[in-house]
Amino acid sequence: MSNDITASAEAFVTRFADAWAEPTPERLIALVHPDVELIQPFSRNLVGHAQVARWLSRTFAIVPDLRGEVLSWADRDEVLFIEVRLHAVIGRRNVEWVAVDRITLDGDRVRRRVAHFDPVPLIVPIAMSPRTLLRALRPRRR
Repeated sequence: MSNDITASAEAFVTRFADAWAEPTPERLIALVHPDVELIQPFSRNLVGHAQVARWLSRTFAIVPDLRGEVLSWADRDEVLFIEVRLHAVIGRRNVEWVAVDRITLDGDRVRRRVAHFDPVPLIVPIAMSPRTLLRALRPRRR
């Protein structure tokens, strides 16, 4: 592993942490390549800026105070792993979960991201909050 790859990964992790500390769809979309592929629980696979932007807008409409904090990271063989603690208020419940993103970078942007997390802690708070549940179930605009 070259020092250039590690320095590039470290610079990306700093940008990632900054974006998740005060996230907006615009700040997060700036991290991804135009042809990005995102894979995560609770969502179909997303490809390209347009799909990701719609998904982010919908996510922040459902959970407007979603925030993340980088706990750790590592890079290996041109793959970056970022462990992030996510938290939000859903209904009246504080919800927290940890995800690990497996990221392939293209330059300084995410080309592919596979998120690994247990979605169970999100199910009960969403189901117990009628407003959040209605927003989550609202048909998606295409």
